[in-house]
Amino acid sequence: MDPDIDRWFPYPGYRSHQREMLEAAAEIVRTGGHSVFMVDAPTGSGKTSILSALLAARNDQQIVVVLRTVSQVSIYLDEIKKIRQNTNKRPRVAYLVGKAKTCQLRDEMDSVYMGCDLLKIMTRQLLESKMREYMYLAGRSQDTVYDPSKDESLLELIMDEREGERSCCPYYLLSKEAYLLDGEIKFRSSRKAQEVGRAIGDNIIYLDELDEHCGDMCPYEAMALSAEDADVVILNYNHVFDDTYRDAMYNWLGLDPEKTILLIDEAHNLGDTVRAVNSDVLSQFSVKKAIKEVESSRMKARKAGLNKSLAVAEQILPRIMKFMEKMNEKGTSSEEWFDPHMFSDFVFGESLVREDDRMVAELMNLGDVIARQKESGSESSEMHLQKVGDFLFMLNFAKNDEAYVPLKYTDKRQVGGNTYTSTTLEIRNLDPSLQIESVVGQHHATIMISGTFSPPEAYELYYFAKNGRATIITLPNQFPPENRLVLTASRATTQSSLRDDRDNVTEIQQHLEAFIAGVPGNVVVYFTSYNLLNQYMDICTTVAKAAGKQIYLEPRDSKEVSSVLARFFQAGLKSATKPGVLLAVAGGKMSEGIDYRGEALKGAMVVGLPLTAYTEIQKTVNEYYKSKYGNKQGMFIAYTLPAMNRALQALGRVHRAADEDGVLVLCDFRFASKGGMGVREYLPDWMDREMKVCSGRESAQLIADWVKHHKRAEVPLETKGLLNVETDNNEVQEPILQTGKIKKTRLLNILAKIARSKERFYLGTINNQLKKEDRLDSTQLKEMFTDEDFSRLGLKACYVHSIGEVEVKRIRKNDK
Repeated sequence: MDPDIDRWFPYPGYRSHQREMLEAAAEIVRTGGHSVFMVDAPTGSGKTSILSALLAARNDQQIVVVLRTVSQVSIYLDEIKKIRQNTNKRPRVAYLVGKAKTCQLRDEMDSVYMGCDLLKIMTRQLLESKMREYMYLAGRSQDTVYDPSKDESLLELIMDEREGERSCCPYYLLSKEAYLLDGEIKFRSSRKAQEVGRAIGDNIIYLDELDEHCGDMCPYEAMALSAEDADVVILNYNHVFDDTYRDAMYNWLGLDPEKTILLIDEAHNLGDTVRAVNSDVLSQFSVKKAIKEVESSRMKARKAGLNKSLAVAEQILPRIMKFMEKMNEKGTSSEEWFDPHMFSDFVFGESLVREDDRMVAELMNLGDVIARQKESGSESSEMHLQKVGDFLFMLNFAKNDEAYVPLKYTDKRQVGGNTYTSTTLEIRNLDPSLQIESVVGQHHATIMISGTFSPPEAYELYYFAKNGRATIITLPNQFPPENRLVLTASRATTQSSLRDDRDNVTEIQQHLEAFIAGVPGNVVVYFTSYNLLNQYMDICTTVAKAAGKQIYLEPRDSKEVSSVLARFFQAGLKSATKPGVLLAVAGGKMSEGIDYRGEALKGAMVVGLPLTAYTEIQKTVNEYYKSKYGNKQGMFIAYTLPAMNRALQALGRVHRAADEDGVLVLCDFRFASKGGMGVREYLPDWMDREMKVCSGRESAQLIADWVKHHKRAEVPLETKGLLNVETDNNEVQEPILQTGKIKKTRLLNILAKIARSKERFYLGTINNQLKKEDRLDSTQLKEMFTDEDFSRLGLKACYVHSIGEVEVKRIRKNDK
């Protein structure tokens, strides 16, 4: 037993196997030496609490939490908040998210990154100009500092600027000050920005509170400052696994990889992310823009003595454009391989002496010079010529390394009755192992956690090109098996040879009918493709209508996802008259990263084994891994493992808390079979153990029996602290919940009883009758209840920041 972990652990007790997981993680940190720990733990295992073990075991190392999506940031902020409230530890946390979420002027710009880039250049030029004016008036000395926040005339000028007329970014301006160093004007963070940054680390500032907290400071700069002395820094995948980003980011934030522990969440996504980072895309639009950049910079380039570089650009760029135009004429919309050697011959072939590498270097050099010229001229430093140079550099990998595949594809779009075609070239990386090992090998220790590392040994091979590199732990499902029904089809399949077979289609239809009509409440059906979804759209619509349910479709446009989900969630409320049936694609926009908590989802069905389309490109991927790991292992990693992950992620949307129940259906006989085409041996142990194999007709009866007879197993709620009820008149009742456990039903009954006699009451304690660390905060309350729980009681709850309590009100008719 590790007493250090106990001192950092913020919960009343450990879940089954949770202590074992934390102690193993702590041991990895103490061992160091670039060691790796892979954790396969289903939802409800308490994976996030690994953070407390890392904090307990580290010495002077910082912890970098690596996330895929912005929405996960709040999960780790909540965890740090619990540690602060429920222990005597006060770890400091910082996070850095994209400017699209943090820029104070984001609503003014079409492209936040380009707009921010340009305004930063203009702001620095303004600062330098004002510093020179200040030195002229105040005199030049080594301790001269220009603080724009004290320049009232400047503030009055910039604060009156309107959208589209800005001469600088006022937030970035006030985050900086100018000073002299060895006779040169330099820039550094202003004192106010440093104060704001320190305050972010001293407090827990959520993303939606950041603008208010930073005030007239740049949030992005403030977040970076907060990382300097943070114990935990939250970054995204690209920040860490893209070499260019990481080196710049670590230098900026003062992170030393050898003194850094990586905690990678949702690590089943790491392979795809790293492959994307190590791939490169060149669009026809970028080539056109690069040609214009060269034309507009011709005179400046000659004055700079770049005649050779200019000649190379003027030769290469039109040849690339001509190649793409030839592809336009062929009009191939699907991905196709192109010969990198033939492409190079076409682009570089007019030279008597071929010096491809030198010519690429000349092109990249010209791009760097033009970028600096743009910056000095207050232009956006986005450089399409550099994109062309980067692509041609990556082309060398495609010539010499089978892990890089050159692709081409052509898009067609209609504009005003005219059809426009545009070719895109891509160098796609197939193997993430070299990059993952390179990054992990630079850090003190790495912990990878996922709810769907199944089987973990396959992910280890995929990520590190060998087994035995990582320490692996697999935790059982912590949720009660009584709360779920797991069905698998005995005959149905989406195999291409049987996809249109009449008996097979009937079998799938019967499974769909049993699931949509038989499971009460909201359900989701995931198909392997949009084509398959369209094939079964009519039967799903007919069954849903007969069952009194409403169909919701996964939109093609990602911008519409949130509105569709909002309507679907609303349909899941018990007060709703028409539950929803969401039709989506496995691995699509609605199968991962979305929290279908509470009554939002009562069942999920995956129709088919969601394999990638068996194109020529997929065949190339398969052959690469077969040659590397042998036929069986190679084919599994290249083709089957991604499909398994899509299916498990889709089913994982149903049970997000221990007291939730629902039905899970895998509608393809391959999930029920071992060996050959079967994949049952790769499913998690709990799923293999609980699975009921059935026909379409049998599934209807099994679902009906389960819905009728199953009794939801209620898991006691845990709390560390007291939950008091207080009225407007400061009448305090006895604590309705003390440190320990209570069944949710019991707690809800208590609240319902109070609500019958009180119009409004508060959960917590006013007038500081309890120490802050003994109160039940809003985070704990969210874990205990959903909005639906309160709604069923005719109540509405919200956290009141001013008093630090949760206000509960009775819902009146006109409030609904």
